Amino acid sequence: MPIELIANMEEQIEREEMDWNYDSSDEDYSYDEDSDGHIRKRKSTFPRYNTESEVPHFALTMVFRSKNQLCKALRRYGLVTKRSIKFMKCECDRVRAKCGWPGCPWLIYAAKRSRTSRFQVITYNDDHQCAQNRCNKLVTAKVIAQRYEHFILANPMWKIESMKATILQDMFADVSTSKCKHAKRIVMDKLLCGMNNEYTRVFDYQLELLRSNPGSTVAVCMDPTNMEENVFQSFYVCFNAMKQGFKAGCRKVIGLDGCFFKGAVKGELLCAIGRDANNQMYPLAWAVVENETNITWKWFVGLLIKDLEINNNGAGWVIISDQQKGLINAVNDYLPAAEHRMCARHIYANWRKKHRDHEWQKKIWAVAKASNKQDFNYYKAKLAQVTPEGAKDIMRTEPVHWARAFFPVGSNCESVDNNLCESFNHAIFDARFYPTVSMNEKIRKKVLVRIQEQREKGANFRGKICPAVFKKLKKSIARTQYLEVLWNGENGFEVKQVNGRGRQYTVDLEKWTCSCGYFQLAGLPCHHAISAIYKCNKNIEDFIAPCYFVEVFNKIYEHCLQPVESEEMWPVSPNPRPVPPEYVRLPGKEKKKGRPKNNDRRREETEQPKGKKMSKHGTIIKCSLCGNPGHNKSGCKQNPERGKKKNAHLARTSKKKNPTEVFVVVMYLLHLAYLSRLLVFCWNLLHIYPEFAAIQRKCICLCLCICSTNNNKFSTNRSFCWDQQV
Repeated sequence: MPIELIANMEEQIEREEMDWNYDSSDEDYSYDEDSDGHIRKRKSTFPRYNTESEVPHFALTMVFRSKNQLCKALRRYGLVTKRSIKFMKCECDRVRAKCGWPGCPWLIYAAKRSRTSRFQVITYNDDHQCAQNRCNKLVTAKVIAQRYEHFILANPMWKIESMKATILQDMFADVSTSKCKHAKRIVMDKLLCGMNNEYTRVFDYQLELLRSNPGSTVAVCMDPTNMEENVFQSFYVCFNAMKQGFKAGCRKVIGLDGCFFKGAVKGELLCAIGRDANNQMYPLAWAVVENETNITWKWFVGLLIKDLEINNNGAGWVIISDQQKGLINAVNDYLPAAEHRMCARHIYANWRKKHRDHEWQKKIWAVAKASNKQDFNYYKAKLAQVTPEGAKDIMRTEPVHWARAFFPVGSNCESVDNNLCESFNHAIFDARFYPTVSMNEKIRKKVLVRIQEQREKGANFRGKICPAVFKKLKKSIARTQYLEVLWNGENGFEVKQVNGRGRQYTVDLEKWTCSCGYFQLAGLPCHHAISAIYKCNKNIEDFIAPCYFVEVFNKIYEHCLQPVESEEMWPVSPNPRPVPPEYVRLPGKEKKKGRPKNNDRRREETEQPKGKKMSKHGTIIKCSLCGNPGHNKSGCKQNPERGKKKNAHLARTSKKKNPTEVFVVVMYLLHLAYLSRLLVFCWNLLHIYPEFAAIQRKCICLCLCICSTNNNKFSTNRSFCWDQQV
């Protein structure tokens, strides 16, 4: 099993490192010189390394073509045998490796042969006295990327924990989380090599979509600031089947959102999501852009208005989005009459950055989901009791955008969040790892399959109401047991709660209204209206908006996407081939290269500081000399000690001694030594001071003069001879 796992990895390494310049006919021969000086060709008896063997085998005197082949064989041996091989020496002419287990005698040493320039094993001890090592350093991020490249490309959502478990089972190695992330990054960055080809086929892909799905809108835009180079900018897709299905029965409610790409390609994906009769997402359109800006959102919303034929400045339509400034500006400019809701989940996420108590979340959602102003004020007062500042902060965003009590009636949609867009972003998560064309193809296939699955589900629905809507009605029916109903004999009802606050509501079945506000807002009877319907023995289905019927659901999914040909069959566009864009980072602090420092992270206000001293972050420093802020005493210009080093008098100075003084002292000591020691010392002195040639010559002459006499002591009478010799 492990051998097969390593095989694919080694094939790629073999292709990268197979650059040998040698004559294959001379592989098994050696050259020797005879007594006459002639070169003789002899057949080599040394064993050669077999590159085709599944398990690398080594032997004494084994010959390798190069150092790369030897090192590759050692790494492969370590991966197959699940042992850590440590390279003690890896030079151009010799390689020494040993087992990484302490005390294991396994060792191999190979050196380059002078005549053949090949490596030969000189020392080899094949005795392993260790167990298999799970901390194998040979299992690097590059090795993991090569081994699981195809699996990562096919499953970009592969979780790190599952990846670590697979590596442990296949390669018997415990790897860190960072190593797995690095391996995935290597694989995804490899897609960058094929990105250029993706962009060159953008116009061809556009023609194929228009050919296979007539009536669709596929727009490709080039960068207007760089038209000469034909730089790609954006790509918009809205299929005709999605247009017709939306117009057939979907409510006039659209969710808009954007998400980042996850792979090597930089950019963002904008999407428009509708709601079907079962309160599920219905993809309308999506677009690839460089980033979320005013320009990109206005371009996307403008195309969407044309495809859906939105008139009267969006009157009667509901737009749900987050608080992205470019999106808000685009809706205000193109759809000023539309109801613009902002996702309460995003508002709460921003609010929680300052108010971190998790128990306050339920109170926030109670305020947002209150269906009338009385309940809104009640739950707002409840929130103000626990956090007065939090109640003020949540009102900084106008409640008309996120509170159900202020929504206009008639849309048959009571949602205060944009969860359907988030669901779509999660559904296409794996597609966001790929370049533009591949990404759109994966999204198209997912939408095609979803429409087919929804058609099959719709054919199996029983009853008049869609299952998800009926499930919501069942929860409301369960709450009717706590209600007391009084009937006026016609269409008026008084419904009183027997628990809780004991509030009383009025219901009018003829007008489909309830004083709680939920009935006329959602198009579904609330629990007050259901209790009134039961009181007069009427059918609940008669008081449900037609947009929730199974019949409408089937009409929505009558239209399906048409299949697309393979890339080889795409028509060729006459337009020039686009080049990839250089995506610009969003405004903000530029990310620093390298490992971030600990002080780069900004702590929360409630987070306790680390260390023993209080942080001076945010404090204003004033100089004690001049009184000006922004600096202290040590940096003040009026400080006479500025620029001087502290304890300068204690600084050590390294002064070089004069070589002449050293020579005199040494010679004074030499006259007390024996001649043998003197000669050795003088010889060493030549190497100590090579730059002083004169001193060297005097040392040599002194030694010669002393050796010419039998006296072992230094004599001043020899000074004349010494000087004359010099």
